[in-house]
Amino acid sequence: MNARIELGRIAGIPIYLDMWFVLIVVLLSSHFFTQGDVNMMSVGVVVVIGLLLSILLHELGHAFAGMMFKQKVEEIELGGFGGLCKFERSLPQSVFMRTVIYLAGPAMNLFLWQALSWLITQPVVGTKPMLAMALGYVAFSNMYLLFFNLLPAYPLDGGHTLDAWLGPLLGPAWSVRVVATLGLIVAAFVVYMAFPRAIFLLLVALSIGLINWQMLQNVGGFGGRR
Repeated sequence: MNARIELGRIAGIPIYLDMWFVLIVVLLSSHFFTQGDVNMMSVGVVVVIGLLLSILLHELGHAFAGMMFKQKVEEIELGGFGGLCKFERSLPQSVFMRTVIYLAGPAMNLFLWQALSWLITQPVVGTKPMLAMALGYVAFSNMYLLFFNLLPAYPLDGGHTLDAWLGPLLGPAWSVRVVATLGLIVAAFVVYMAFPRAIFLLLVALSIGLINWQMLQNVGGFGGRR
């Protein structure tokens, strides 16, 4: 059974939603729904919608930046542990272009973090504590998404950006080795921070570790000559 549904199109880009992704977002917000309080459940609904929109806007940041450079976007998928903006072709080997495209997503999270943080200080929201709580949670989540995505690891934006800069200096194989090695260190650090209770973060760390290990093997490991 296909758990992916098409939500619609934005600027001609198909947007797909994986229902497993919705489940993960709901589980991350589950403490709002398990307190038996209607107001807290309402906060939880706003948080879930806010997180979905935040990740969608992150991917749209990548997409619109790519379209500025005439890179056609195949689709955006909200699935797994986050989103994915798929381009029809591999991006050209332009450090500037790749940097702008990869960092456009975190830049969107920076904007949302600052905008929501400002909004909850305004009387129209600040006088409504439940709404302020929900928007504050989404603002904090965007801060987390910003810094997490800048970590030097595949498949995060920070890892791809570092790869784009190292490629011309070290060559494609050694650039992958450096980023993948840093990615394994990042995965180990996330495990350390998450153990033993943050199961979701442990799964994220496992995913990052496996992806970076595979990238390392693709270029012959630490001592390969490729």
